[in-house]
Amino acid sequence: MSDMVTIRIPADTAHVALLRAAASALAARLDFPIDRITELQIVVDEICSRLMAVTESPSTIIMELRPTDGGIDVVATAEGVRRTGRELLSEWSRVILEAIASDIRPDLQDGSTALALQVARAGG
Repeated sequence: MSDMVTIRIPADTAHVALLRAAASALAARLDFPIDRITELQIVVDEICSRLMAVTESPSTIIMELRPTDGGIDVVATAEGVRRTGRELLSEWSRVILEAIASDIRPDLQDGSTALALQVARAGG
């Protein structure tokens, strides 16, 4: 399936709703059950929250949503310098994300911080 969606928003909590809406719409189109759509929204919120927490004055968040045979791959990147002394995934964030998603891959680079994961259509 090649219906990848890429959305770039200002790194501000007021704009995260746009990412949630896009992820929800894509999941609904892929026949996700309503409970998995709700869980996908939680994942989007948590990813954005963590990216904004670990990035010094983030300017932009870019989220890619890639449909797969079994769900959606999510890759989110915050543009900006990473704050020193902050873990990308807090203990609580890891618990939340591992309960919903799989293949969680943090990526810390100069100039950006990214987090990739997979959300299956059916809960596991």
